[in-house]
Amino acid sequence: MNMRGSRLLLAVLLVGTTLTGCSALSPFDTCEDTASPLRKLDAVEVLDLRPAEARPVDGGSRAYCTDDSGDAGLTAERVYVYGGTREEVLDYYGRAVPAAGWRPVQDLDTGPEGRRAVFCFEAAERPSVTLAFEPPERLREIEGLDPGPEAADPGSHVWFSLFAESATDGSRSGCLD
Repeated sequence: MNMRGSRLLLAVLLVGTTLTGCSALSPFDTCEDTASPLRKLDAVEVLDLRPAEARPVDGGSRAYCTDDSGDAGLTAERVYVYGGTREEVLDYYGRAVPAAGWRPVQDLDTGPEGRRAVFCFEAAERPSVTLAFEPPERLREIEGLDPGPEAADPGSHVWFSLFAESATDGSRSGCLD
C-alpha cells in the first residue's frame, strides 16, 4: 500500500472510531454479566454495621452497576437516619469498621458544616467501604429516596450512607481508584 493509501486508511479508522465513541476499541468494562459479583458485593457484612439507634431509610438498601463514566463499576449501599450527631456516627464507624478488618485511609473528622463529608476505608482483597453524610434534600432530590419524617426537623438527625465499591468482576477497588 502506498503512503497516500495508508494515510487514507488511518483517517477512515480515526473518524470511524471517533463517530462510534471508540466502542470498537474500548478497553473499558460494561455492566454486562455483573449479577454474580454484584450479589457478592451486596453481601459484604460491614454494610450492615450501624449504631443501635440508626434506622435504614426506605429504599436505601441497594446494589447497582454504573457505567456512565466510561468505565463500569459496582456499588452496594445502605442509607441510614440517626437521631444523634455526626460525631457519634464517626466515633461508631471509627471503631466498628476497623474491628471488621478495614482501615481508614485518612483521619476521621466531621468535615465542613453543610457539605457532604466522605470517609473511606480499605482492606486487603476486599472492596473499599465509604461513609458519607447526606443532607435529606440530596436523598430526596438526587437519590430519589424518602428521608423519612425526621426530615421535618433535620437539626435533630443525621443521614448517612455506607457503601462498598468494586470492579465489575468483583475485584478490589480502593479508595483512590
